[in-house]
Amino acid sequence: MTYLYLDIETIPAQTDDAKARIAAGVKPPGNLKKADSIAEWVKDKKEAAVEEAVSKSGLNGAYGHVCCVGFAFNDEAAQTVSWPLQHSTEAETLRYLSTFLSTTNRVPVIVGHNVANFDIRFIWQRAMVLGIKMPSWFPKDAKPWGDDVFDTMTAWAGAKGMIGMDDLCAALGIPGKGDVDGSMVGQMFADGRHQDIADYCKGDVERTRLIHRKMMIAYGALAA
Repeated sequence: MTYLYLDIETIPAQTDDAKARIAAGVKPPGNLKKADSIAEWVKDKKEAAVEEAVSKSGLNGAYGHVCCVGFAFNDEAAQTVSWPLQHSTEAETLRYLSTFLSTTNRVPVIVGHNVANFDIRFIWQRAMVLGIKMPSWFPKDAKPWGDDVFDTMTAWAGAKGMIGMDDLCAALGIPGKGDVDGSMVGQMFADGRHQDIADYCKGDVERTRLIHRKMMIAYGALAA
């Protein structure tokens, strides 16, 4: 069995056009009915609401971007590909990833934390936006319980449950993320901390592999 441990880091919308579209969708709370109350909200709170909406767009492939991809096959060293460290654009980063995965003669099971509903889905969304052809074997509608994917979050919490990677690491006695988490990546990117993002992403790949191995022991697929 070949496993591909996968993790991506994403950032919010970067273009003025995307930010304008997000801002246009930010409306006053529904409980504000009077014109003066709405005007007061627009004056005092809309800017902050727009900033919050933009910051959350890193979770939406229609607006956000993949800035870093970390991956490792089986026991091989984890590696990352990102922009602007190795490539100057998101498109070049994903094109490299697609080419690398297309040239391997291994069709793996993709392992990740919430990988089916987020990482794989987000990669596909950005590939569609950027016109990048993904490998024929890359799951097109990944299910966390499918044969081509092993989702560590689902394996622990069930199809409808959730658990953060850091909490799962703590439960399994695995070192956690430390003082960085995914919510910080957008600001780290804006601050030019691109190597720190790559290091964090690589760490998540390693944590995913350790989680997966613990689970495989429980399943009887690996020796304790």
